[in-house]
Amino acid sequence: MELNNKQLEIIGIAKALFAQHGFDATSVRDIAQRAQINVAMINYYFNSKENLLEVLIKHGIEAYKLDASQYNTEADAFLRLEKMVEHYVESKFSDLHLYQILTNEANNKKRESYSILFKELRRHNIQCLREVISYGVEQGVFHFYDPVLLHTSMIGTFLNFKMNKSVIEEFIDIPKGMSFEEYLKIELTKHLKYILKAILTYEN
Repeated sequence: MELNNKQLEIIGIAKALFAQHGFDATSVRDIAQRAQINVAMINYYFNSKENLLEVLIKHGIEAYKLDASQYNTEADAFLRLEKMVEHYVESKFSDLHLYQILTNEANNKKRESYSILFKELRRHNIQCLREVISYGVEQGVFHFYDPVLLHTSMIGTFLNFKMNKSVIEEFIDIPKGMSFEEYLKIELTKHLKYILKAILTYEN
């Protein structure tokens, strides 16, 4: 779907409001007021708030799909794994508002139609991870480990930090001038590299 600048502006505003307040607690009027337009314009472009959410998700979800071209040129299995982790974390931080919405919607039973999109995203990323693992196994440096479990660990680690920001900030020493998100991006990348390499090289 081709989106014009005004539609992209409305999506950006709606995204921030949905992430902050939730879809149900945000009205079309809230979005219109923030965008300094009338409600009729939102209805003209998107027909309804539900359709706006659908367009928002479909338009943004591609950014969270792993792109093998970002890392599979690395011949060294460890470097390939590291590049994949960097790409994975970078994709999550590319749009934190959308990530919050996806997290909310994944647990929302009211709009189960979006579950297909989430399943496709997970299936794609798990398959990409499986290919990285299999490559390392072929190279003789990795032991095979279930990519579903590894992917769950990656998602869970990121989500735990994001959902418990206020608590975790009390236990970490963030360098002066660095935001929590900047710190998290750096440390999460290092942590996931360490965890995945440790698991994939562990001998039973």
